[in-house]
Amino acid sequence: MKKSIIIAATLAAPMYGQVAIAQNAPRAGNAIEEVLVTARKRDESLQGVPVAVTAVSAEEMAANNVATIADISKLAPSLDQREGRKQGAFSIRGVGQVRLNEVQADPGVAVYMDGIFLARNDSQLLDTVALQSVQVLRGPQGTLFGKNSVGGAILVTSKEPAEQLAMSFNSRLDTLGQRDLQVSMDVPLIEDRLLSRLTLASVKSDGYAEDDDTGRHLGDDDRLVASLQLVWRISDTLSMKSLAYFNKQDENISPHYCQQITLTGAMSYARTPGRSETYNEVCSESEKLIGTEKVKTENFGSVFTSRDALFGNTLTWDVGPGTLTSITSYVIKGDNFSDFDFDATDLLSVGNTSHVRDQLKRQGVYDDEGGRYTLGQEIQYTGTAFSDKMNYTVGLFASWESLDRQLSGQSTNEEGWVGFESLPGLPSLNMFCGLLPEDCLYVRGINTASLSSYDNTSYAAFSQLTYDILPSLQLTAGLRYSYEQREIHVELFDSQTVPPILGIPLPPSIPITVMTETQFNQLDGTEIELSRGDTRNGELDFERLSPMASLSWNASEHFDMAGVDDLMLYASVSEGFKSGGFNVLSTGIGSFDPEYVVSKEIGFKLDALDRRMRLNMALYSSDYKDIQVVVSTVPSLGAPELYTNNAGLAKMEGVEMELKWLLSDKWMLNASGNYIDAEFLEFDDETLDPITGAPTSVDRSDEPFPFIPKYVYNLSANYTTQTRFGVIDFVLSRNTRAEQFIGGDSAAGRPEFRDSATIKGFSTWSARLSWVPKDRDNVSLSLYGNNITNKEYIATGSAVYSGFGTNSITLGKEAHFGLELKYEFAD
Repeated sequence: MKKSIIIAATLAAPMYGQVAIAQNAPRAGNAIEEVLVTARKRDESLQGVPVAVTAVSAEEMAANNVATIADISKLAPSLDQREGRKQGAFSIRGVGQVRLNEVQADPGVAVYMDGIFLARNDSQLLDTVALQSVQVLRGPQGTLFGKNSVGGAILVTSKEPAEQLAMSFNSRLDTLGQRDLQVSMDVPLIEDRLLSRLTLASVKSDGYAEDDDTGRHLGDDDRLVASLQLVWRISDTLSMKSLAYFNKQDENISPHYCQQITLTGAMSYARTPGRSETYNEVCSESEKLIGTEKVKTENFGSVFTSRDALFGNTLTWDVGPGTLTSITSYVIKGDNFSDFDFDATDLLSVGNTSHVRDQLKRQGVYDDEGGRYTLGQEIQYTGTAFSDKMNYTVGLFASWESLDRQLSGQSTNEEGWVGFESLPGLPSLNMFCGLLPEDCLYVRGINTASLSSYDNTSYAAFSQLTYDILPSLQLTAGLRYSYEQREIHVELFDSQTVPPILGIPLPPSIPITVMTETQFNQLDGTEIELSRGDTRNGELDFERLSPMASLSWNASEHFDMAGVDDLMLYASVSEGFKSGGFNVLSTGIGSFDPEYVVSKEIGFKLDALDRRMRLNMALYSSDYKDIQVVVSTVPSLGAPELYTNNAGLAKMEGVEMELKWLLSDKWMLNASGNYIDAEFLEFDDETLDPITGAPTSVDRSDEPFPFIPKYVYNLSANYTTQTRFGVIDFVLSRNTRAEQFIGGDSAAGRPEFRDSATIKGFSTWSARLSWVPKDRDNVSLSLYGNNITNKEYIATGSAVYSGFGTNSITLGKEAHFGLELKYEFAD
């Protein structure tokens, strides 16, 4: 086998978003060769595209231990994903969707699989099995794509069927109980005409923490994936690619811990029937388990289950001077359920909707049949004009999405009863029962639920053209019209109120009573019944005209610069738009407005030193208007609720860099990273008094921007050598992230709490050693390790101090090492 680290596009018929590393390709003078991308819907060299784009092949993903597309964030500047989450929830340049309840808001970063838009965050976290490449496009994307995306786009391309009968096998084992298996088979059904590829994969692991009570593994993997592709070359001018993709997922959420910060939260002194500890006490016990691979959270729920099916058909027809493409898709999410224990303790179960689900099942209201589907149709025509001086794309897009009976609910524990040893704003309990022989508690019942059905309709017309003003000077302009309609139907369920027991009524505006310890503990096992409440409907419409323009110049064609092989400079401005939507709260339906981003960017792409060094850089400034942020409130002594609000104005400025440097025929250095300065200019929020529910305005514009590290960078060295035993390849990488603010409410953003609501930066190291035996280039064996220095770090979290007074944090995985075997056979 001839060793190669050349990056090249070699497939005969590149499809949407395709890029590959060529195997066994000769090295042209030990140079970094061309990367072919289709970021602008046509085959172009990465170095000639005036777009900030990162292209990662399947081989590069394997070399960097990438298991899901979330791990691409270690390679692509400005791409971020909250580690440990089962949802995608990607952001690019600080723009994206971090909400856990993914059905109520559109993602800010669009993910396309073979051109098919994946509409919700909980369908975006794709495994890398059967993938050919991933492209990450930074900044607003809409004038070339079906769905508008305010932050950027991730283009995922699956491997195409081979021309001949072939089979591949991939197996992986590691010290966290990872046991993955993948089998792919390429079968030509009609020679040179009808090709097929079937992939079956199982991804399993034991997780990386155990529940202290039950031994249940958290942060585990349990997925089954099946993919069937057909490529039919109907004629010389007409071809069709069909895809059927299935995913079955049954997993527990990642382990998370409680950190006690302040005792001023509404739930700080909360208790549940039958237990004497308060919330702040059990939080402190949870905190003691950090670093022990044990966790104390609820013994039920906290799961992520899903059944997904995707069917897509892409028809490509060469017509006249261009190509007509039709992309039809149907995406189904069947049995799906996810919850999350926001309070991160085994006392409360705020955010864990398992109890509410089971109760509605017993009442015959909920039957797990609430499903989702998305039907999409995109038609685009790409062609040339004016003696090939102009390239253009025009297109139409429509999607119809239905989400039926999506469950949400608000409760504090299984029974729904919560007691308080004290509450801010209320007098000491001694005033009510100081003469009694036992202590008293403020008590209220919290148990609500809702079943929400959504119908989302999107229509768009988009166009973009590129004109060669000079052979070295290009002008690109684009325009998009978007129309979004949102409809919602909500069935609300509520619970009975708690009558006064001691005969000492509180003001009617305070929905609580007073009980003795004995009376409160007698509620253990007594469930608050749900009763059907109001049915509410809502409808919203949004439309927007979004432009873009860019100018690129190949300076190397005019200036002879020492050591410079190619230098392309570009400048662009573009606007992104994301639809508004609905909030479903315990009090009913609310709404939030669309958000807008105007991004200005300048950059260059450089090949130098006889194409042994490649350096791409971009500087950008984004004006973010009506930014959709997740905030928390405590509605009148209820459990804290998360909802989406519009924050006014924000500004992001940053720089991105990617470097590849071929030092010799054996050594390659890679570096990538970004720096971002993000700040709110306007952020007017509203807080509710935890006792009366009365609203108060608060200015949060001086808070740090949440969930955005100021800088992230990745450094790696790749050594490859030919020995008498075969090819040895070694990669060592370091990924570094700065600290980030995780505040979820205005209390966490107050100056005295900001340090507590900020998680520390960290660096992790990974390595991979691969061996391809001599004269057996269809076999490879790899040893790999992630977080090899066993760094203990907080991956992500949330800080809600008005409600809990605590941080809920998710730790990253400890050091783990594995073995991977690949085998390929071709007839």
